[in-house]
Amino acid sequence: MNNTWYDDTLINRFGQKEHLTNNYKCAVLIVGGGLAGLCLLYKLKKNNVDAVLIEENHIGSGASGRNGGFCLSGWAQDYDVLLKYLSEEEVLTLEQIAASGVEWMKKKCLSEGYEHTNLQSGVLKCFLTKNIEKVKKDVIAQNKLFDQNEEFINKEKLSKYVCSSRYTCGVLRQDSFQFHPLNFMHALAKDCSNLGASIFENSKFISYHIDGGRINSRVFNGNEMVKVQSEKIVFATGGYGGKEIKDLKNYWLPIKTFIGVTKPLGNELHSVLKKPLGFSDNRRAGNYYRVLPGNRLSWGRGISAVGKFTCSNLKRAISKEINYFFPELRNVEIDYVWFGNMAYASHYMPYVGSIKIGNEEKNVFTLMGFGGHGMNTAPGSAMVLADFILGKSSKHEVFNRFRRKWNGGLIGPYIAEMKYKYLQIQDYFDLA
Repeated sequence: MNNTWYDDTLINRFGQKEHLTNNYKCAVLIVGGGLAGLCLLYKLKKNNVDAVLIEENHIGSGASGRNGGFCLSGWAQDYDVLLKYLSEEEVLTLEQIAASGVEWMKKKCLSEGYEHTNLQSGVLKCFLTKNIEKVKKDVIAQNKLFDQNEEFINKEKLSKYVCSSRYTCGVLRQDSFQFHPLNFMHALAKDCSNLGASIFENSKFISYHIDGGRINSRVFNGNEMVKVQSEKIVFATGGYGGKEIKDLKNYWLPIKTFIGVTKPLGNELHSVLKKPLGFSDNRRAGNYYRVLPGNRLSWGRGISAVGKFTCSNLKRAISKEINYFFPELRNVEIDYVWFGNMAYASHYMPYVGSIKIGNEEKNVFTLMGFGGHGMNTAPGSAMVLADFILGKSSKHEVFNRFRRKWNGGLIGPYIAEMKYKYLQIQDYFDLA
């Protein structure tokens, strides 16, 4: 597909300072130049660990630089579901990790060198449900359990933020924010580089084997095959890893999510979106949208595990959805459209820690599976994994409760697609 809007508005692109050579040695090799990998690299370098990151393409070329640009606390899996099979203490630990990710991201966005991340505070979740009292009770319960300050917004007050006859109420999260993810990624890569970290783009990981306690990896640097020797290796490839990551490939599925950006709009945009917030709805795979610089509307929609998608079809679908919620924005033209692959496990939670629980391949770690809620959970999880590598904490062990489950192999994507269609049907009847 064509460039994303983020590509065309990228400022201060990161450029690597050196070339990956043969027989390179390091303490920790990180595979994947997305948010999880860069955050892990940053934390390790801050603690003087000889960590190196390799990326097959360019920094942020995966989902970390192609997403909707939202950062808010929580996980892809709902807390009420997690509380059914985890203790309250474990769920509170997960919330602390998720919240720490938001706090770290916001602090970075507001620091020197990150001026072009365009941080805007506030995300409003809009509900289409008729059961408004349940929404209100859930807000009260979650605020009490996690010591949060989410604000319930009734229909009358909601019209001061967004004008759509489809919505019945909302929940406002002022601590959440929206930003330019690709500019953030490149600023973070430069941050790591300034700490002395080595980042190698256009370096494709091929395979690894363990010999005498050392991990020998084969990497193609764009010109030749080279060997990298490390004490530890961390796979942070998100939805883009393949057979080279061995059994890890069998634990998750690459799921596509789609985003479109309109041509510059007139005053009608501000007549329906009255506050500079990020917006989403409560459907299981609903829309998420926000106003971009230049008076454009960014619109995220749906997920899919199978099928091919053309730009023209996606543009029509996105335009139709915008018109469904905002008839005032008639025949809106879509200027950009793209998708990114997110890594999803069947339980919607990430895999953080040793690749195999109970039968560990020593010093081989995973940091992936942040599909659907990654811009806070990836950094939060990276920090706790870094603490484990540094010998400071075993907080990451809360993720051991999420079993490494088989993804269904060749039929896995079709099962996931059927599940998504089923959820869409549920949404239809729940909201009818």
